[in-house]
Amino acid sequence: MNAKIALVASALALGVAGCMTPTASTPPAVTAVSTAEFVPTAVSSNLFEIRSSQLALRRSRDPQVRRFAQQMIRDHNLATRRMVAVMRRAGLPRPPLALNARHQEMLASLTAAPNFDAAYLGAQTVAHQEAVGLFSAYARTGDNPALVEFAGATVPVLEMHLNEVQALGGAAVARAM
Repeated sequence: MNAKIALVASALALGVAGCMTPTASTPPAVTAVSTAEFVPTAVSSNLFEIRSSQLALRRSRDPQVRRFAQQMIRDHNLATRRMVAVMRRAGLPRPPLALNARHQEMLASLTAAPNFDAAYLGAQTVAHQEAVGLFSAYARTGDNPALVEFAGATVPVLEMHLNEVQALGGAAVARAM
């Protein structure tokens, strides 16, 4: 028995040490995101979060999913208003409030989903992963200082949403078992 414990402990120690060993690989390059790319994608992302969450309020009976949907509507409406205000102060034109083709497809797929809650949580996870990537990239490489500041300030909220939806997705799977 002690030999097994020693073997497992050694394997774990080697595994942890291996994880801590610096590698020669470089972090992935950040693709520059221009204001012309960021603005319509960010607007579409917020609009998808709002519309899909409004759909969740109509279709879901799960109180946790409904609470999350209400939070998404509130937070993403606020983010849209803040972005429009930042753009106005920066002298940029008001962006059209429209879903891009990708978000239109995601919303259509969600609307037709037979297992709505699972589809909604999956779509929210993907949308927030993409939003965190977009806002993070623009915060690092953007070409408009006011929008760079807005994007950087928004990233922590998006990361919080991502963590919440991932936890909610795991909890939903557990409740279904």
